[in-house]
Amino acid sequence: MADNSLFPRKSDIFKGSTLDIRDSLARVSLDALYQVTFSFGKSSTWLEGDEPGKNRTQGTDFKRKMSLLCTQAEIPGTSFTTDLAVGHHQGIQESFPNLRNFPPLNLTFYCDVDMVILEVLERWMSFINPVKNKRDYAAFSRFEYPEDYKEILHVTKFERDSFVEKKGSYQSSLAHYEFVNVWPTDLTSMRVAYGEPNVLQCSVQFAYDRFFSSFDGLEGQAPINTATGIVNSNDAAVEGAYTITNSADSAQRQVEAQIHKDAALYGNTFPAFR
Repeated sequence: MADNSLFPRKSDIFKGSTLDIRDSLARVSLDALYQVTFSFGKSSTWLEGDEPGKNRTQGTDFKRKMSLLCTQAEIPGTSFTTDLAVGHHQGIQESFPNLRNFPPLNLTFYCDVDMVILEVLERWMSFINPVKNKRDYAAFSRFEYPEDYKEILHVTKFERDSFVEKKGSYQSSLAHYEFVNVWPTDLTSMRVAYGEPNVLQCSVQFAYDRFFSSFDGLEGQAPINTATGIVNSNDAAVEGAYTITNSADSAQRQVEAQIHKDAALYGNTFPAFR
């Protein structure tokens, strides 16, 4: 076998027209279309049965409000810890994975005027490490059992055309990420000051044991060009904000269905959706 038999040949280098790759280049993902779903099944324990009321959450529950006010999230990365092996092949040094690492998950929230977001996060962290006899000189703290405060969290990435209702129309798939045994490790400080007002934001770092991903229906689909030559053009759609809102609602329904499916398969403690 020739030494260069595996290298790309001239015939393998793309030399065609941009029309030949238009469909691929036009289908890029937008980072503003996502939803974080807080699939809490133990919140009644670490909130001690005292969840924020409907007046403070505008008629919904605090998990839905947290989902709506989560202004920044992350699609997780991962890495391997490796070991070196020398001597398996003469003169060759090889590396092999021995542990998979999961980096922290960082979320940023808009703080609401009812302070629901801050209260939930503060009470969650206070439950993990409660302080006894808070005002006494002999105050002390202890940690609760992780089974009582570790939760499930989902991040769903979708696109504008993921929920097209037209029969036979191409739909982009959803990317689902499930974070297992999530708990907050770091609630960053929030600066308040006189001057030009801005929306108060809080950033939280979460630790978790692992995550799972699912990419629904990626195979067997083909993009369809419209009469205007734009892939997946939404010519008949209404304004973008309305489309995004509908997409978010549909994403919520799909994520909830996935949660129920996971609960049936793995016996997790997901709450019933109302």
